[in-house]
Amino acid sequence: MISLFQRRELTVCLTQARSDEVCAKLDQAGIEYQVKARDRSSPSVFAAGSRERSGSFGQAPAANWTYTIYVRADDLDRARASLR
Repeated sequence: MISLFQRRELTVCLTQARSDEVCAKLDQAGIEYQVKARDRSSPSVFAAGSRERSGSFGQAPAANWTYTIYVRADDLDRARASLR
């Protein structure tokens, strides 16, 4: 488990396939990571009701998600090198 204060953002992926590729490379390098998936279409506290106004007709469901991958601060340089 990576604590909130020890983690650093490695990358943000717009597709699940790319997120899976990054995670596979981190696994091969033996680097611990966390993935946070966010639904960009769901309203937030700051934009309550935004989805109801704009709707989601015609939007690709897969395009509504982002995947943020975090690693330990100590492993950030190794993780960046493993993605090259």
